[in-house]
Amino acid sequence: MYGTLSQSNSGRGIAFYRLMAFAIILSNLAFGFLYLFILQGGSELIWDRVAILALAFLIFLRGRIGNITTPKYSVLVGFLFYLNTSHVIWTVYFNHFDGYYYLSLLFTTLSCAYSFRDERSTFWYLLFVCLATISVLFLSVDIDSHLFKLFVSMTLLISVLQFLAARVKCRFMGDMKMNQELLRSLISKSEDAIFLTGMNGNIFDFNSRATELFGYDRSELLDHDFKILRKEALSGFEIESGLNELETKRFWSTETILVKKNAGDIPVRVSISLLKSGMRKYLVYRVMDITSVKENEAKIIEARDKAEEAVLAKSQFLAVMSHEIRTPLNGVIATASLLQQTDLDVEQEEYTGTIKKSGQSLLMLINDILEFSKMENGKMLLDIHPCNLDEAVFDVIDLLRPHAESKGIALQATVDSSLPKFLALDGHRLKQVLFNLIGNAIKFTEHGKVELNCECSEIIHDHVRVLFKIKDSGIGIPEDKMHLLFQSFTQVDSSISRKYGGTGLGLAISSQLVELMGGKMEVESIVGTGTTFSFYIKSKVVAQMDIPKESIVSPSFSDIDFSRIK
Repeated sequence: MYGTLSQSNSGRGIAFYRLMAFAIILSNLAFGFLYLFILQGGSELIWDRVAILALAFLIFLRGRIGNITTPKYSVLVGFLFYLNTSHVIWTVYFNHFDGYYYLSLLFTTLSCAYSFRDERSTFWYLLFVCLATISVLFLSVDIDSHLFKLFVSMTLLISVLQFLAARVKCRFMGDMKMNQELLRSLISKSEDAIFLTGMNGNIFDFNSRATELFGYDRSELLDHDFKILRKEALSGFEIESGLNELETKRFWSTETILVKKNAGDIPVRVSISLLKSGMRKYLVYRVMDITSVKENEAKIIEARDKAEEAVLAKSQFLAVMSHEIRTPLNGVIATASLLQQTDLDVEQEEYTGTIKKSGQSLLMLINDILEFSKMENGKMLLDIHPCNLDEAVFDVIDLLRPHAESKGIALQATVDSSLPKFLALDGHRLKQVLFNLIGNAIKFTEHGKVELNCECSEIIHDHVRVLFKIKDSGIGIPEDKMHLLFQSFTQVDSSISRKYGGTGLGLAISSQLVELMGGKMEVESIVGTGTTFSFYIKSKVVAQMDIPKESIVSPSFSDIDFSRIK
C-alpha cells in the first residue's frame, strides 16, 4: 500500500521487474541443478546457463544501483525474458524435445507471459515462443510425424490458453490500476490530510496535504506515532471507546486540537476508518482543518448574544415605557369619564367622547405590547387554580352579548355536559383567549351569528382535553393570507386596521397562551362565508370535594381590556 497516499510510484515498477529478474536467476539455478545432478540423460552446456545467470544478475543489480526509469528498466527485463526463453527453447531442441525440458519451457513461458503488463506485449511474446518452438520442431529430424503433430498441437493450444489467461490478468490489472489512479487522484485533490497507520498508530504513508497542513517533511513523519501531532494524549477511556467504535462500526469521528511543526494549534475534525486486508488491519486518518468553521461559529455565537441582548433591551424598554405611559393615560381616560358626567353641550360631549375612545384605543395598544413583551421574555406564566369552566365561558358570553346584539348578531354558546365542572387551569388566561377570539368574530361579522362550542375531545383518568370552536358568518380570510394570522404586528389586510382597528398582536398572544396551556390553535375559513377558530387545552380534573369553598370563585376580568368592545 506504500505510495498510494503520497502519490509516489517511483519505486514500485522497478521493484516488480527486479523481482522478475531475480525469478529468472532462481529458475536457472533450479533447472541447472535439476538437469546436472538429479535427472539423468539430459545434455547441459554449462557456459550458456552461466551466461544467462550472469546477465540476469547484472540486470538485477542495475535496478538497485544508479538511477534508471521504470520504462528503460522494463525494456532490459523484457530483453532478458526473450533471451532466457530462447535459451530454454534451444535446450529443448538440443535435448530432442525431452519431456522434462519441454515442461521447463512451459513453466518459463507461463511465468514470463504473466509478467507483461499489457495484452500486446503478451501476444508478441507468446507468438515468438510459438513460432520459435515450431521452427526448431522442423529442424528436429529425429522426431517422427506423430510426435511432431503432437508437439505442434500442444504448443499452439498451450500458447492460446496462456494468452487467454494472461489477457484476463492484464484486464484485471488494468482495472486495478485505474482504481488506484482514481483513488490517487481523489486523494491528491483532497483538502483534508490523510494518514495511513498500523493499529499501533505508526504512520507509514500520508498525502501531500498532510505536509502542507502540519509543516513536516516526509522523513519526519514516516514510522512515527500519530500522537506526535496531538496536543494532548488520549485518555485510557477515549482509547477504549474509540477502539470499540472502530471494531463495531469501523468508523470513529471526533474533534480535537493538533499541533503543527512550529507548535501552532489547529482545531480539526479527525475521522478514523478501520481497513482489513487479510490478517492485517490498518487505520485511515482523515484530518479536516476546521479553523474557519470554529471562527464562523464564534462569530455566530457573538452575533446571537448581541441579538439576544438587543431583544432583551427592547423588551425591557417596551415594558418600562408601557407601564410609564399607562399611568398618565388612565388618568386621561378617567378625567374624560368624569368630564362626561358634567353639563356639556353637544360639541363638548363629542370632543370628550373622542378623547375617551382615543385613550381606550391607546390603552389597548399598550396592554398588547405588555403582553407581547412578556411573551418574548418568556415571562408569560400561568396561574393554575380550580376553575369553574361553565362560569368562565358564560362570563365571557354575557360580557360580549350586548355588543353582538347592538350589531344584530346572535351570540350562542354550548358546553358539553360530559365535561367535568372544575378543572385546574388559569381561568383568567382562558377568558382572555375566548374574549379575543369571540370579540374578533363579532368585529368581523356584519350579520348572522357567532357560535362557541366547548366539548370534551379526550379524557384519560383525571386528565381531560377540552376543545373550543368559535364559528362566525363574517367576511372570512383568504387562503393566501392564513400564514399572517398568528404573526406579531400583522393584519390580513392593511385596510382592516383602518376599518376595524387593532394592533395585530391579539391572535399571536392568544396562540402563545393556548400553547402554554398544552394546546394548539387552528383556523379554517371561506371568504364571504365565515371563519372557524378552534383550539384545545389540556387540564387536570378537580373534584369539588377537594376544593375549599373560598377557592371556588369565578376568575375576574380585572386585566381584560374592555376597550376592545366597540
